[in-house]
Amino acid sequence: MNFPGYVADNLTMIARSKYRVLLLVAAAGCLYILIQFLKPSRAIVESLDFSQIVYDRNGTVLRIALADDEKYRIHTHVDANPLLKEAILLKEDRYFYYHPGVNPVSLLRAFYQTFLRDRKIGGSTITMQVARLRYNLNTRTIPGKIKQILYALFMELSHSKNEILEAYLNIAPCGGNIEGFAPASLIYFGKDITDLTLQEILFLSVLPQNPSAFHAKTPSVENGLAEARQCLFKVWRERHGDSTAAPFDMPLNIGYDVPFHAPHYTTALLQKYDREQKIYGTIDLQLQETVTRLTSRYIQRQKHLGVYNAAVLLVDADNMHVLASLGSADFFDDEIQGQVNGVRSRRSPGSTLKPFIYALAMEQGLIHPMTMLKDAPTSFSEYSPDNYEGDFKGPVKAWEALVTSRNVPAVALASQIKEPDLYDFLYKAGVGNLQDKAHYGLSIVLGSAELSMVELVALYGILANDGVYRELADSYESEEDRAVRPRRLLSKEVCYLVKDILRKNPRPSSGNAAMLQEVDLPVAYKTGTSIGFKDCWAIGLFGHYILAVWLGNFDGYGNPVFNGRSLAAPLMFEIIDSIAPHIEKSTKISLPPERITRIDVCAVSGQIAHPHCLRQIPTLYIAGKSPIAKCRICREIYVDTRTGYRTFRTDGPSIKKQVVEFWPTDLLALFKKAGIPRQVPPPFDPRESLAMLSTTGIPPEILSPLKDTEYILSRSDAAFNDLPLLAHADADVQEVYWFVDEKYIGKAHPDETRYWSLAPGVFKIGVIDDHGRSDYREIRISVDSK
Repeated sequence: MNFPGYVADNLTMIARSKYRVLLLVAAAGCLYILIQFLKPSRAIVESLDFSQIVYDRNGTVLRIALADDEKYRIHTHVDANPLLKEAILLKEDRYFYYHPGVNPVSLLRAFYQTFLRDRKIGGSTITMQVARLRYNLNTRTIPGKIKQILYALFMELSHSKNEILEAYLNIAPCGGNIEGFAPASLIYFGKDITDLTLQEILFLSVLPQNPSAFHAKTPSVENGLAEARQCLFKVWRERHGDSTAAPFDMPLNIGYDVPFHAPHYTTALLQKYDREQKIYGTIDLQLQETVTRLTSRYIQRQKHLGVYNAAVLLVDADNMHVLASLGSADFFDDEIQGQVNGVRSRRSPGSTLKPFIYALAMEQGLIHPMTMLKDAPTSFSEYSPDNYEGDFKGPVKAWEALVTSRNVPAVALASQIKEPDLYDFLYKAGVGNLQDKAHYGLSIVLGSAELSMVELVALYGILANDGVYRELADSYESEEDRAVRPRRLLSKEVCYLVKDILRKNPRPSSGNAAMLQEVDLPVAYKTGTSIGFKDCWAIGLFGHYILAVWLGNFDGYGNPVFNGRSLAAPLMFEIIDSIAPHIEKSTKISLPPERITRIDVCAVSGQIAHPHCLRQIPTLYIAGKSPIAKCRICREIYVDTRTGYRTFRTDGPSIKKQVVEFWPTDLLALFKKAGIPRQVPPPFDPRESLAMLSTTGIPPEILSPLKDTEYILSRSDAAFNDLPLLAHADADVQEVYWFVDEKYIGKAHPDETRYWSLAPGVFKIGVIDDHGRSDYREIRISVDSK
């Protein structure tokens, strides 16, 4: 029941009775007794909803959210600013701590001036104003005024003076939908209530007397506020002496700016911590504004290419705190779906996952940076990748394959790594929404599994933090209670090697290259482009920062210009250039771990060099982990100068020793296609023993049929019932011979395809080269039931 309102209604009735004096005294006594029993324990404003405030890491306000009733209202303690408290008491109620909620002298004076001299003045105490504001009373009528007085008396009996004054500080009208002096301080002056000057305090103190008129911005209103402020200052100076500077000696800069920085970031925090009134974020507003400004300018320069949207995330790798987060190019642009948060939306990462393929391959001892990988047309079960440019380079060093983002070597490595493979690695790193492993197959290497920018940056944080995975923290609340605790997923030696490779990735030609060279800042970065040119990425490690950049369209519309190296990387480096001068030199690079050593490898094969490797180069190497196989390309042979044949004889006047490169036949075909001459080893003398020939060199390798693949015999289309047989062999092989279950099928030149008619069953496919070396593969053929 609305107790004060009920009493007020009855007192109005009593006032009309002939026994009014007696009844009023009795009613007052009953009121006092009832108040003692009904005395509430809750604060006056406890049931009100307050605005949520998001701060940056330095305490700057990023955003003030509206309360449930569409008001800006920030909870403020009564002693938040003692000067403001004093000024309000001087202006509104000098005897606040001495009256019982109603000041009879003030009421009589107000009655006299308003009704007898036609000069309207207020007589309400702060308690009465709180009662009117808190309970939405209409005090322009006599019954309404009686209600206000009763509410004030009731409030004084049930709450302390400081509670009432604190309520006034929080609900006093300050113009528009601003309630309370704390939001008014932020919106009008861009300051916390504790940082106000005397001029600003006096302005806010007189504002509630006519808050709605302030927004009219008419000269009469502004003059009225100035006069009120001047009058209050005179009273202030009387109390504090003449030493106080006049408030009009300096201009009072009053604006109207509701903080609304980093909207995607703050929206996510407000949703995440919907019950917290104050949220302390990790971003740095200065860095946020730098990222926003540079991205906006870059988008403007690229609009003629059809580039309209971007997302950027900057993280401190030391603690994985988010320092800047830009969810789209323009939060308010509906044409680009600007309110979609590109930092948290899942997109194809393109080739940005390739560094982790190489990291896992190094972890499992398959490669080191100089290992020679094969970039040639290759099928992996049902998957046949090609390169972005549509070409193949043949043999390529591992570091070069990663830097130039060659697809075939990456997929080849992905087919070899296991426990964990890339899928297992992503799962352990907490990447969400992953389908079953079979859903992706090897295409996961090239971005078939969608990741958010947050997840991608967390993965690169593993490299930055020497193999330890940590979740990103977007607020100090999440810093204290992260869902996933730090854990090691890679060794620090592997992370060092991968970062060393990525630092060799050349900076794109566009942008201010001179600035980066001037600050001597190493940047380890990788770019990515999704299939269909829907997304392009650049993500880099520099100093103690991780920076990710995405450009694309939220509607999935492709654009050939969306290329990670040519479009995303330049923006990334523009942002890096703006941050680089502020990075301390001591944080720019780290020393290699103890197990990292340097060894000489063959410049041709990348394997451990032996005396026959005429050109040797150094490489970084993980002791006890990196592969130790010796070079198989550079071989010493003996040639009979009389016949030109190779021989197993090592002595004699006609026997000559020489070193020859033995390239596999598929790579020799690529060399030939590219017009690059390669010396082919001379054939053996036909009289040499076949048994001896089979013990040297490299056996052939079957490329088709594929491993672990079941072939389906079609009943409806016989054209699909011929199985291609293909193998590559060592450089000295002229012919290979095909067998099915030891039945001879035919011969072919290495890398020449033969065909065999399919038949249901399980078969053993074999190939033998003309040196007696062989390879075998078992396949299963079933019949299409349709």
